[in-house]
Amino acid sequence: MAQGNNRHNINEMDRDAAAWVIHDHAVDRENIRSGNARTTPTDHTSSTDWAQTSSDHRDAYDSASKLWDELALLDPNQLRQSPTAANDTGLGFFHYGVRIAAFAAIVLIAVIGGLKAPDLLLRSFADHSTGRGEITTITLADGSRVMLDAASAIDVQFSETARTVKLISGRASFDVASASDTVPPFVVRAGQSATRALGTKFDVEYMPDDDGDVLSITAIEHQIELTPNVEHRQETLILSPGEQVTLGKHEVDSTVRQVNLATSTSWQSGFLVFDHAKLSDVTRTLSRYAEGPIVVASADLANREVSGMFRIDKIDQAVDFISEGLKASSYSIPHVATFLID
Repeated sequence: MAQGNNRHNINEMDRDAAAWVIHDHAVDRENIRSGNARTTPTDHTSSTDWAQTSSDHRDAYDSASKLWDELALLDPNQLRQSPTAANDTGLGFFHYGVRIAAFAAIVLIAVIGGLKAPDLLLRSFADHSTGRGEITTITLADGSRVMLDAASAIDVQFSETARTVKLISGRASFDVASASDTVPPFVVRAGQSATRALGTKFDVEYMPDDDGDVLSITAIEHQIELTPNVEHRQETLILSPGEQVTLGKHEVDSTVRQVNLATSTSWQSGFLVFDHAKLSDVTRTLSRYAEGPIVVASADLANREVSGMFRIDKIDQAVDFISEGLKASSYSIPHVATFLID
C-alpha cells in the first residue's frame, strides 16, 4: 500500500482542537436527535476551557471550526489529484492552498474520527466502549454477557423493574440471562427501536448517520421481540434463529429475511465476510478495525460491489485486495487514514 512520506505536520494541539470541534457538533446532534435542548453548558464549557488555556489553543480551535464549516463546500473530486503532489506542497495543516483543500479537509475528518473523537464522544455517553480494533466481552450485573465489537459503545440501565441496554453506536452480541418472576425482561434500545429477549442470544448493529441511521437485528438462539419504532408500537415482530431485520436508508420497511448465521456472526471469530456488499458499507465496517478511517473518494467507487472473507487482524491486506480487485488506488497516511481513489 502506498505511504505518504511527506505528510503535513499535524501536532497534538491541532488534534485536540479538531477533536473538540467534532465533539461539540456530535453533542449538539445527540441533543437534537433525543429532543433535548442544550440547556447546560457542560460540554461546551469543556471545549471553551481548553480554548481559553492559551491564545494558541484558541487560534487552533477557531481554525478547526472554520475548516469544519467549509467542508460542505468542498468537491470530493479534488481528491483525484496525485497524493504525492498534495504532500509535496510543504504547506501547514491549517494553511493550505486551493489544490489540496479537499484533501486537507478529509484528513481533518480522518484525524477527528480516527484518533481522539471516538473516545471523547463514546466515553461521554457510554458505560462501556471499545476503540478501533478492540473487541471485548462484558459480564453485566445479572450475569448476561455482551460481546462488544470494535468502535462500539453501550449504556447499561438496570433496576428492579427493568434491564435495559442502549447501544449508542456500533455492534454487540447479547447472551442474555433468563428473565423470571423476579428478574425483569432484558431490552436493547438502539435508535428508535427496542429488542426484547425471549430467548438467549441475538446481535444488534446500529450506525447513526446524518443520511439515515442503519439498524440491523439478528436472532441467533431462540426468539426475540422487535419493536422497530417505540413511538409507534403498532408493529411488533417476532424473530426466530437465523432471521434478521434491517432498517435504514436502504430499507423502506421492516422485512424479515433469512441470513447465514455463520456469515453474520463471523466477526466474533475474527473474520469479516461480504457478499456483493457496497464498498461504502465494506469500508465502514473495515474502519472499525483499522488504525484510522478508510475513506472512499468518489460516489461511483463507493457503490461498487465487494465479495470476500478477510481477517480482522489483517485489515491492510483486505484494503490491498479490494483496491486491486476494483482497479482503484489506495493511499495511506500511517495512523491517520487510508484513502481509496478511483
